[in-house]
Amino acid sequence: MRRLSAFALVLACVLTLAACGGEEVPEGERPSGDSPSQDTGGGDVTVYDCGGLQVALPSEYVDQLRVDVEFPGAEESWKPLISVYENASYEAAMQDFGGGGGFLFGLLTMDQAAFEQHISADGSGMEVFATDGEHYYAYTFPTDVQFYRSGGEIDTESEDWKTWEELNEIGPQVREDFLTRNNLQSFSARDFTDQLAAGDGNHVILRYYSYYLKDGDTRLYDTLLLRQPARQGEGGIWAVDQWMDEYGGQYLYFPDSGKPSAEYYADLQAACDAGERPELLTPAGAAANFVEEFFGHETAEDCFEEVSEVDRTYMEGNERLQQTVLDVMFGQEVEDLALLECVGGSSAENWGVLGRHLYGSDWFEPLMSAVADAAVGEGQHVRDKAVMNFLLETEDALTDFRTPLREVLEVQRQAAPEAFEAAVAEFSEEEQVRLSLGFASAKESGYRDVEVPTY
Repeated sequence: MRRLSAFALVLACVLTLAACGGEEVPEGERPSGDSPSQDTGGGDVTVYDCGGLQVALPSEYVDQLRVDVEFPGAEESWKPLISVYENASYEAAMQDFGGGGGFLFGLLTMDQAAFEQHISADGSGMEVFATDGEHYYAYTFPTDVQFYRSGGEIDTESEDWKTWEELNEIGPQVREDFLTRNNLQSFSARDFTDQLAAGDGNHVILRYYSYYLKDGDTRLYDTLLLRQPARQGEGGIWAVDQWMDEYGGQYLYFPDSGKPSAEYYADLQAACDAGERPELLTPAGAAANFVEEFFGHETAEDCFEEVSEVDRTYMEGNERLQQTVLDVMFGQEVEDLALLECVGGSSAENWGVLGRHLYGSDWFEPLMSAVADAAVGEGQHVRDKAVMNFLLETEDALTDFRTPLREVLEVQRQAAPEAFEAAVAEFSEEEQVRLSLGFASAKESGYRDVEVPTY
């Protein structure tokens, strides 16, 4: 589903280097390909013909560059126009490893279908910045340091490194010149995707419980947003156009059919009108189709639940809880009250998600130790109530939170009885009973012989 990054695509191609312009290059040192033209009217630049588009590089640097403008085998829907390398790094990496060094920047073009796949994927190392109304143009760049000299050492005080830094400043200038030189329109993929992600308010929202068929768990779910992409109202097909994971990560979705999504859905609507694919006439049926194709999961009717809105509190709680627990696990400083407010403010669903994602890792003991250390101090009433909330939200968990929390609460009660009783009084009668039962259950387990408070 995901395409190769531009850098990986370039490395995968059999690349042919265009010649450097300007001064005559002796035979044997000149790379293969047609010579670029020298543009004397727009400054001291060397202009390369890249599939009918012009790309201008500063002539003063051309002798230090490897410039590729031919890409045999590249798809027309997703085609590099130019790739620029520091020649010294490229040749050193080629000699030592057979390639993989010196990449500075590149430009590529894509059609509507390829653009849709790009914005629904990771997209690292690439920025779409221009359009001509039919195609989109992207600036590509490495996601790691591509400077290389034999031996692999980087001396940031060397002249070679200083040259490398100068060459890295060329790319943004070339990109802006490319836009104006070819009369293209500026385009922001980020603005475009933000607008799509915001939606028009006409989505149907379904929760997908991915573990439901396995064990009936509904605490962890993705959120699917569906719309009618071809015809509105009765008889119109439904489709997922974006989905959100349990941490709030939001992802656009376009079918990877080789066609623009509008064309694909028009064809699908016509097929449905002819009696095919009737499952797409309901949001739940379309959601099941998406889950099977995208995630590869089997589903049943109870795997989906229609809701009125996206529960961002759930998503933010999952993210906050997991990050806090990871910080504790890896020895990062977490303030006492911040820790207690996090665990006390997390729902049973949040704890269920955490248990799924950190299953098999050693998170429980460090967390409970940190909670015990934070149990007593300034703002005791807040600390007490947070631990009580923690107990209530984990009372049905498979993990035994109750036993260590019972000891923490007893320490809190003895440290400040009045603050403790005041905190208890703020809970409903039903919650006070549940808290009391939590203590009683812990005592019956023989964990520690202490007096069980009565509320």
